[in-house]
Amino acid sequence: MKIVQLEKAHNRKNFECEEDALNDYIRNQVSQDIRKRLATCFVSADADMNVIGYYTLTSESLGRDLIPDKYIKQVPKNYNAPVILLGRLARDIRVKGTGVGEHLLLDALYRSYKISEKSIGAMAVVVDPINQFAINFYAAYGFVSLPDSDKMFLPMKVIAKLQ
Repeated sequence: MKIVQLEKAHNRKNFECEEDALNDYIRNQVSQDIRKRLATCFVSADADMNVIGYYTLTSESLGRDLIPDKYIKQVPKNYNAPVILLGRLARDIRVKGTGVGEHLLLDALYRSYKISEKSIGAMAVVVDPINQFAINFYAAYGFVSLPDSDKMFLPMKVIAKLQ
């Protein structure tokens, strides 16, 4: 499965997943976020260029108080931790059960790891799951819940082992 940056040629109008907010985002908001450099969007599409899955990446920082104790030594005092936010991840309902969601996640993790290794320092990938299903999905790949936050955290050191 090929995953590329979103292009104008990709058809987003028929994208349909279980979450209205994720449908609305890919159909109506993502282009503005890309133009404003708030996010980068990567998609998987079928032969007719219909988007069947997507995810977004954004740079972010986490307050030191949110970093799990196991990793706090990596963050200097009075600094926030640089992370990559996997802001949205969704697959079309027509491909449910085919592994598209897993493939998108692994691509996002691999891409984030490579970015942190070569271009921009980041100690982890962070997600903000939209529902309990998403929490369970991310937890199955090693993401841990952050205290006093709805976010989940996966260190680059763990991602490196997934390679």
